[in-house]
Amino acid sequence: SGLVQAIACDQKKIFPCSALLDGAYELTDLCIGVPVVLGKEGIEKIVEIDLSDAEKEHMKVSAAGVSKTNGLLEL
Repeated sequence: SGLVQAIACDQKKIFPCSALLDGAYELTDLCIGVPVVLGKEGIEKIVEIDLSDAEKEHMKVSAAGVSKTNGLLEL
């Protein structure tokens, strides 16, 4: 697959992946799909794209949904 090849060959290509955010996109302590650079170290960088206000709102709604689902899994 392209993901494996990017890591194995240290290609530094951008892919959408679930990553733990620590301030990127104004989100913390949450794994969510974002664009990342993949290389021999796995996720080498989270790529922050400029989002419109509407896109930022959609991201917040999505993050809230992921947090809610995570909360259901914490038993």
